[in-house]
Amino acid sequence: MSRSTVLLPLVLPMLAFSTRLAYADDAALGGALALPTQPPAMPAVPSAAPSPTRTGVPGYLPPVMHITTDPLMPQKYRSVPAGKYGCSVNIVLDATGKPTDVLPVECDQESLWALSAAIVSWEFEPALQDGVAVASQMPYETEFEVKTLLPRKHVVGFVGIVGSVGGESILSLDGRVHLGEMISLSGGVGFDQNSRANDTYQTTNTTFHGDVAFSSPRQYFEHRGIFGGAVGFYSDTVGQTGLYGGFRGELMTPSPGLSIGGDIGIATVWYEQGEDASLGLMPQIGRAPFYPWLRLSVLWYAPVPRDQFVVVPRVNDPVVYEPIIEVPPPVPDEDGAAFVGVPAVHWTRIPASGGRNPVPGPGFENYPPGQYTCNVRVLVAEDGTPEQVRVEKCPVVGKDDAAAMVKTWKWAVRPGEGKIQAVFPAPFFINKDEAEPVRTELVQLRAADGTLSTPRRTPEVWVRHLYTPVFQNGVEPTGNCSVVVDLDAAGNVVSSRWKNGEPEIRPRVLEALAAWKFYPVAIDGELAPAQVTLPMCGYPQMTTQAELDAARAPVVAPAAP
Repeated sequence: MSRSTVLLPLVLPMLAFSTRLAYADDAALGGALALPTQPPAMPAVPSAAPSPTRTGVPGYLPPVMHITTDPLMPQKYRSVPAGKYGCSVNIVLDATGKPTDVLPVECDQESLWALSAAIVSWEFEPALQDGVAVASQMPYETEFEVKTLLPRKHVVGFVGIVGSVGGESILSLDGRVHLGEMISLSGGVGFDQNSRANDTYQTTNTTFHGDVAFSSPRQYFEHRGIFGGAVGFYSDTVGQTGLYGGFRGELMTPSPGLSIGGDIGIATVWYEQGEDASLGLMPQIGRAPFYPWLRLSVLWYAPVPRDQFVVVPRVNDPVVYEPIIEVPPPVPDEDGAAFVGVPAVHWTRIPASGGRNPVPGPGFENYPPGQYTCNVRVLVAEDGTPEQVRVEKCPVVGKDDAAAMVKTWKWAVRPGEGKIQAVFPAPFFINKDEAEPVRTELVQLRAADGTLSTPRRTPEVWVRHLYTPVFQNGVEPTGNCSVVVDLDAAGNVVSSRWKNGEPEIRPRVLEALAAWKFYPVAIDGELAPAQVTLPMCGYPQMTTQAELDAARAPVVAPAAP
């Protein structure tokens, strides 16, 4: 289980609370979790508007999400070239539709946090099984589009002020600047009260201090919190000086730019003859040369400049039902001319049809699990019946099934409004209990002429049962190993070869691989020949030799009666 999987259930409530509060004001980058200063690109659906009809497999209606905010750009994308960077996750929902976890599929840690911070603010309708709300998982992916004229060489900024209690002073005020993501410099002034030896009065004196801190990386614009160590020097106007060092931590608050922090450690105390050895709020402890170093701080970080970028959610997502658009753009024509003489409207402007998603037919028998986009252009008559149906952007094997299902949809009667047309999402959902995903190092598609190409987004590779190598007699891998497998469009193994690894483990690895039964690789809904590089030595041993022998045994056909 990944660290993100363990931590997210703990921080999701805090992210949601922080997101709601931060949206009230223009957010300062470099401060607490905050939403973009511009209104979200996709506004929330008005409560009076009818929700689009959910569709799914028989008896099951998948959950529905309503996007209300866009995720902030992850910090790491401030230093990458212009381009689009994908993030694919599974959203775990309970039976009330509340997100309880966000599991990465293809998403690095910083992108995962940025996306999760937005997801917890979205509204979800729970999945329904035979009319009863149930817990579920929802796949979702987005693209962070980076438009950078001059990529940043390093991360700078996080300039702020610090008000603190403790340390060498009763109260002090600092300035702080972060150089990059892990180093910060601080310096400030404060005041303290010391009593001179043999005197009964106290004198107020000015204190000065400065330190350098080394911390965990700042992973996000929102300054979510860091921890590390700090070392510094202090002095006051009556001659008391010393060094200090200790643990330093910071944690964001719901208010933009505002954090709380603290230091705990130890300080040396050097003083002039006749001066006491108290330290800030710590009373005099005889002539002790060392004192506890305790400080509580309130920090505010000023905004740092943005790079030129925007966040673009995935378009045409068949699971995400878009909000009503007041002035709908023309519906793009993806396969041939639009229906002549009838203007296209955004499909969310049309009342819900009550239709269901098409059920996968025999053509999907060999398809791996997943969700397959299928759009259907429909011409709806005034009486609510689909007068013409044309399937667009859909797996070839599913076009007939989709068209047949959509022809049964029925819309509300709209007398006097004329015909309307729109492209409706009608995706196929493929679920197979026996399928298991496998890890891949590289997936390339093989063209008819034998050339290989890398797809824009790495597809998942599935097997019907995952058998792991069985290592015996002390022969186990001490490092990585890889095998290259060529698959045809039906998922059959055409050839395989050992790529790298220790020769002693090769027989055991290939023995396990020979028991795998692959599903074909699907690209944009079509099955394609592929070459897959598999890391075989990273799996814990979950298979016995008896299971391997049974899986590789030839299937004996029953005798004829």
